[in-house]
Amino acid sequence: MDQLEERLRAAFDARARTYEASPDAWARVLARRPRRRPGRLLVAALPAALLAVFVPVLLNGGLGRNTAADPDAIYRELMRDRTPAGEQVTVENPTEGKPLRLWFAKARAGYPEVCYIAERAAGNPYGGCSDVPEQWDVWFSGSTLRDGAATALDWGVATRNIGAVTGITTSGRKITGTLVTPEGAPYRIWTVTYPAQDAMTSVEYADEQGRSIARSSRDMLSPPSGPAMGPAMELSDGITVRPHRTKDGAELNWSRNGAHLGGGLATTRDAPVIVNVRDDVITGYARDGVARVEVSVSGGGTTSLETRPDPWGLGIVLFADAGVDGDGYQGYRAVAYDTTGKEIWRHEEPSRENPGPDTRTIGPVMAVPGTEGSGRPMRVWFSQHDGDPQMFCASGGASPADRGMMWCAATGQEHSFPVQSTTAYLPEPGAVIHFGPARDDWEWVEAVLADGRRVRAEFLRGEGAPLRVWHASVPLDAQVGGYILKVQGQAARPVATFDKACGRQVASSASDRLALPENITALLSGSCMAFWEDGEMVPALPGPVPGAKLSEQFDARRPAYWSHGDNAWYGYAPAGTAKVVMTLKVGGTATAAAVPDPWGQGVTLFAGVTPKGTDFGEGATLTGYDADGKEVWTYR
Repeated sequence: MDQLEERLRAAFDARARTYEASPDAWARVLARRPRRRPGRLLVAALPAALLAVFVPVLLNGGLGRNTAADPDAIYRELMRDRTPAGEQVTVENPTEGKPLRLWFAKARAGYPEVCYIAERAAGNPYGGCSDVPEQWDVWFSGSTLRDGAATALDWGVATRNIGAVTGITTSGRKITGTLVTPEGAPYRIWTVTYPAQDAMTSVEYADEQGRSIARSSRDMLSPPSGPAMGPAMELSDGITVRPHRTKDGAELNWSRNGAHLGGGLATTRDAPVIVNVRDDVITGYARDGVARVEVSVSGGGTTSLETRPDPWGLGIVLFADAGVDGDGYQGYRAVAYDTTGKEIWRHEEPSRENPGPDTRTIGPVMAVPGTEGSGRPMRVWFSQHDGDPQMFCASGGASPADRGMMWCAATGQEHSFPVQSTTAYLPEPGAVIHFGPARDDWEWVEAVLADGRRVRAEFLRGEGAPLRVWHASVPLDAQVGGYILKVQGQAARPVATFDKACGRQVASSASDRLALPENITALLSGSCMAFWEDGEMVPALPGPVPGAKLSEQFDARRPAYWSHGDNAWYGYAPAGTAKVVMTLKVGGTATAAAVPDPWGQGVTLFAGVTPKGTDFGEGATLTGYDADGKEVWTYR
């Protein structure tokens, strides 16, 4: 389902921005996933829906509010509640022989978006805007790929430090892309033109000096590998749907302008109507006999969607349209009618960002200071259910990454440091607010910026709340390299950040990488300890907090940091460690050799081969030995 995939995407993003007591916990999360195939990188992954060449089945009527005969009218409608962020650029659409207009804008809540207007040789033009994922260097936005065309074009967004984009086709051919920086725009736009019969599968990107950063594939949240059951149907506003045969039945896969929106089994067993509401798109299907579906978004407008019978004999009707004003994440109402206009089904979707009716909150639901004027405040609260740990939860936030997301962390662990961040774009110039629960014996918390500056956090405590909430606001363009925590009666200690994908930021560095066993290389840059396996980026580990050393992050509870790639496990440990032995909970051992660090961080780095069939998710114990074979530390 679209909503499930949105929540999964949000959960992965949030997990990448959350720093917990055990950084190797992410290794255990990764271990529960299927092992990635060689040549695949989970960085700015691009939707595989683009690879499906299809012939749209065009329908009359039902066109969305951003569809009109006049592209200028579409532009005016799109920009009604947006602010331009730079000039427009026009590129030639080789598939349609018509212009494709691209530009950046600020949404009503201030976050960046990329917008387009696509004209077509046969059919009305249409347009739309989608948010720019700010955590990625390169992002796919759309494609003109259609069956019957000789040539197609993909386009997307790149940060300003990207100097080259190269498309990789199915046959392995490399095609040099084009980068354009619209005047006054915060990002660049990339395009790659390629033969439609040799479609793009990934893009490589490099910095302005030509140093390679990474390759991004299109396989995240992709359609199934099962065969298509017929041609794609175009419903409205560039939205298409196509069924694929799976062992569980027909799975509908939705896309817009070539970008995958989501999918799910085409079943009405549990409900007669299935509706998915996003900010910019409404999609769904229903049992035969439903003629119209009306969707009203909380705090916004209402749209009426006429249904169309599916052309594949599935016995369902489909509907889609551009989204309406309002915030679907704050709830919506959907009502279905038959051909006589009689109401036959109604559904009230509650807000995805508030505590549920069964949630037992302790104290008030509070807005995080600094987010009140953002248009969508970040709300926090404490809760506890019978027999469960006390939790600190957060939801809301103006950033697209926060939409529909609820984040919770246990508060009872003495040495834990749960932290989350949210971006408030308004009022300008904006800020990033870092926050989390604070125990009563915490004297102060500081966010340490990459340049060494420190921002002292403030504390908030709601009436009846069991703990305080700390919050620190940093400039929108600042990078936090870690935190300093002062607990009563203890020396202040650094708390490292954990960005598993920070390696993409240092991949183009001219500095030499440290060679470790088993084809693992490492590079320390700022607060990122990046690793590569056979030249491909694997999960990074926490680097030092600015002004501190890696060795200061060890304690008796955590004497080492580690993770793993496809074929090897790796990490760093206190200086003097010559060998690390891993004992798997399910049986078996593995050994890693250690190498002193060349950066004066007081650590050794280690790497070893992963035994076949290892399931890191089952747990493991690491033991460090010195050069004489004496045990010097154990990490369980």
